[in-house]
Amino acid sequence: MKLADLPVIPTQAGCYLFRAAGGQVLYVGKALNLRSRVRSYFGRAVGQKAQLITRDAEVLEFIVTRSEVEALILEANLIKAYKPHYNVLLKDDKSYPFLKLTNEPYPMLEFTRRVVKDGAQYFGPYPNPGVVRRVQELVASVFPLRQNSGSPMQVRKRPCLRFHMGRCLAPCVGNTTPEAYAEVVEQVRTFLEGGVEATAAMLEREMRVAAARQDFELARLYRDRLEALRRLTGYESSVVSSGGEDLDFLGVAQAGDHAMVQLFQMRRGRVVGRDTRLLEGAEGATTAELLEPFLVEYYGLATHVPSLVMLPASDIDVAIWERFLSERAGRKVELRTPQRGDKVALLELAGRNARSGLDAHVALLEQRGEAPGVKELQTLLGLATPPWRIEGFDISNLMGTHTVASLVVFQGGRAKRSEYRRVRIRGLDKPDDFASMEQILTRRFAGSLADRLEPPDLILIDGGKGQLSSARKALAAIGVDVPLVALAKRRETIVTQSGRELALSETHPALRLLIAVRDEAHRIAVGYNRLRRGKAMTRSLLDDVPGIGPKRRDALLAHFASIDQLRSASVEELGAIAGVGPSAAASIKAYFAEVEVAPEVAPEVAVAPEVAVAPAADATAAVEEQGEERVGERPR
Repeated sequence: MKLADLPVIPTQAGCYLFRAAGGQVLYVGKALNLRSRVRSYFGRAVGQKAQLITRDAEVLEFIVTRSEVEALILEANLIKAYKPHYNVLLKDDKSYPFLKLTNEPYPMLEFTRRVVKDGAQYFGPYPNPGVVRRVQELVASVFPLRQNSGSPMQVRKRPCLRFHMGRCLAPCVGNTTPEAYAEVVEQVRTFLEGGVEATAAMLEREMRVAAARQDFELARLYRDRLEALRRLTGYESSVVSSGGEDLDFLGVAQAGDHAMVQLFQMRRGRVVGRDTRLLEGAEGATTAELLEPFLVEYYGLATHVPSLVMLPASDIDVAIWERFLSERAGRKVELRTPQRGDKVALLELAGRNARSGLDAHVALLEQRGEAPGVKELQTLLGLATPPWRIEGFDISNLMGTHTVASLVVFQGGRAKRSEYRRVRIRGLDKPDDFASMEQILTRRFAGSLADRLEPPDLILIDGGKGQLSSARKALAAIGVDVPLVALAKRRETIVTQSGRELALSETHPALRLLIAVRDEAHRIAVGYNRLRRGKAMTRSLLDDVPGIGPKRRDALLAHFASIDQLRSASVEELGAIAGVGPSAAASIKAYFAEVEVAPEVAPEVAVAPEVAVAPAADATAAVEEQGEERVGERPR
């Protein structure tokens, strides 16, 4: 779509819809000035998302509204109806649950998902039905409110078991007055509005009064209710603000196409609730674009909006959202991003929880084999298909000796250890990671490994541009065309096949997956190098003495503390050792007379510092073919 294709657009507030040729809605947006906003999509300095929208769109539609607040609400409804490809979407359509305090002489507390104008008082929204059930259980255990006699209340001949347990005033049998019952209702209302502290103080006061008049059974009842309140609300350990105010504070976290928003409710200075929502389509979105879908849905339903809502720093239109929230609350509501003081710590708390929750969500997807990093890598690297099978390569050596390479395989974001390989690099007498990388790739795709392993969708090289260039050269020489990417350790920088460097957040699913592959390749390579050095260091000098086999060698090493002692021993002393004999003793003396033995070196001196921090490689490998080893599954 081009600027010349646009219809005549008014300058009023409203919503605009970009549609594809088939009528599919690609993007829905809102604007205070429709003409100015839409034309901004065709400027020179627009972002990648705007370029994609105008590239795919064929038709523009717009809807004029009376105000920007009305446009905000309309935008949310259109996004929910059409689920446009380029909009940030709440992951699931949530029907929030509420608690309803019925409008009748003896009210009761009910679970509902519908808010209607029936004179009842609604509390919520709550994040899920489980929370509502716990609140109901808490109210039932703390407050003697009626529950099961129907609405309107049905008169009974005798009270139910709850009355005998001290958990109901039994208005259904005329056991209480409207005034006494109204006092309990007010206590419930105070508690549901966030007055946990006031409720706890009331219960503690009643407990002490009952104990003072030696009504210990009633005092125990109040004690049990107080303990239930503290246990189910976390009253004594909740996050507390010294201001004792009502406010909401939000945190947001993003990882590639996924994002999470968390809202914390603080009432009377104490955190009493939290709501969490996942979002999709977050790639390239601003913080404001991540916050707005949550804000319009949550506060569009909320029965109580505090006077202060705190948000992380963003480019959100504060004036519009303050008008929206103020209209919902029926009073002034302030939107603020604090810069100092204890409120900054609250925002940091929300941000940490959003990040932790998002990391847990991504990790769960990876455990299920639904690794989001696979799709993210396809988008990031511009691949034609998702890189379902990724092979990672790494080189390890100690000052040019015992050079080895590792090959690890990940499928669908999960390690496939049965296809790991460890390879000894041949023909090198000095450190050369570039030549080593060329050799392992050549042997992988043109040697003995070519027929045993299926081709990968992506190759990951541990290193930077130099290692990537060597890999590209090796693949070109043998005519193999597989996408390449490198990951440099120092700053976790991704180097694409074209040499472009990408720096992503460490929580980005694509980077998380590449790091997992790289670290596994490094673990296997270093472990194998360490294993081969260990074998070389434990090899005895006696293995080269004619006539000395494993049994005689072990007998000699058990008898002498060092090679120097063995060399200085006489033929008679050597021959007297069980299993050695005069003939073998003569061979040993003759050998040491001809061969100059180097001074012994303590093993720890020969170990590279890098080995100390790397775990040993899996030693389960058993098959050795032309210098290649199959690692196999880990022992369980």
